[in-house]
Amino acid sequence: GVFFMANVSFDLQWKEAMVEILDQLELLDPLSSQAINETLGTQDPAEKFQHFATLYIRYMQIFRKLEESYDQMVHPQKRMDIKKA
Repeated sequence: GVFFMANVSFDLQWKEAMVEILDQLELLDPLSSQAINETLGTQDPAEKFQHFATLYIRYMQIFRKLEESYDQMVHPQKRMDIKKA
């Protein structure tokens, strides 16, 4: 019923958040983002600030998704996985 649908919805939200956090981590990986690091080197301080402010906002959005999913999860194993993330 409704409980099952809500649980599926939060499970999907958790999976989406995990994909998003992996994408963010890839952006910060020095080996995979050498071009980004070179671009940042040529930017002025305001552009660098904008870049990192955007990353921070994105992290906060992902954190809120994970937090909401954690609060709504009923399976202890999934709660532990989300808490670790």
